[in-house]
Amino acid sequence: MPEGRSMALADLVKIAGIRWAVEEDFANAKDAVGLDHTQARRYRSWHRHIVLAMAALALLAVIAAVDRRDHPAPVLPADAAAEPPEDFGQIALTVTEARRLFQLFTALLQDLPAHLAARRMAFHLHWSTWRRRHQARSRWHHYKRRLAALT
Repeated sequence: MPEGRSMALADLVKIAGIRWAVEEDFANAKDAVGLDHTQARRYRSWHRHIVLAMAALALLAVIAAVDRRDHPAPVLPADAAAEPPEDFGQIALTVTEARRLFQLFTALLQDLPAHLAARRMAFHLHWSTWRRRHQARSRWHHYKRRLAALT
């Protein structure tokens, strides 16, 4: 900030919020694609590792975004007296879950015959969908309990 100029508190809070998002993104990249799993001694080696890790993260983020676009957000209660809906929806696919499925499917395709790999992949996709639906149901009840505590 230039000397002699003042800045509103709201602008400072916005900047701090942006910094938090960047820090969170780096932490997720370290977790999801091993951004920090290198012991490169030269810039070229380090640069190649970072480029490949970020490309993998971009691929996983696109997979998660496409899934998020195709599946609506889970239903949340409007108030503490709301009745549970027939369908709670499902939690969006996360980058971490996309990575888990991607690693699992590539390992299955390498190790098993095609017909067995297809059955195992279908099972794991079904499991992932069930788990994300269960998370949406749990979120709905958690939100309802918190709304009840507020009233």
